[in-house]
Amino acid sequence: MRYASIKSVAACLSCAALVACETAPQNASLQCGAGGAAAGYLLCKALGGSDSNCLKTAAVVGAGGAAVCYSYSNNLERRRKELAGKENNLDARISYVRGLNSDSQQLNTDLAKRVATMTQRTDELVTQIGQRRVNNEQLAKERQARDDEIKAANAQAVQSNAALAEMKAYRTRSKPVSTELDADIAKQEQLNKETNQLVSQMAAQKSRVV
Repeated sequence: MRYASIKSVAACLSCAALVACETAPQNASLQCGAGGAAAGYLLCKALGGSDSNCLKTAAVVGAGGAAVCYSYSNNLERRRKELAGKENNLDARISYVRGLNSDSQQLNTDLAKRVATMTQRTDELVTQIGQRRVNNEQLAKERQARDDEIKAANAQAVQSNAALAEMKAYRTRSKPVSTELDADIAKQEQLNKETNQLVSQMAAQKSRVV
């Protein structure tokens, strides 16, 4: 039964890789998800989880990882291409920043889910550490998994912060005054603060695994 379950995971990941060949954004997203699913399954098994529970963990980690790793980056690149040649058009800028706000809201939703998953997993791990059910090799894998996830989340935050800085620079030099654009930029700033806070929460979970 265990061998069959492991084979089913491998088959699912292979299927995801094949489907990912359709487009570049889909390819990046699904590859990230497949990698997260594989890592989630192996870490769960290393810590003594059952096949059925680890398959569920792999599905959650894979789905969450795809969103965190690539969705915001891909959307930002697409929106920048759409803005190209219209950088000094106020209406185009308003549409652009509103699109960024929508993307940031989705990013924060995805990050919040990952924080919740990481927190739950860390709670379980801390208990296992206290019971001496985890060896140094397993702990190293858990730390690496958290490092990878934090790096992926932070990469999104860095790009979001850079997009906000660019919009603020545009607003400083643009005329006339646009209260509509100011409101959208203010919203983007608040969303970015939430993004940064969520990344910090991930880092806090990593510090618990000692």
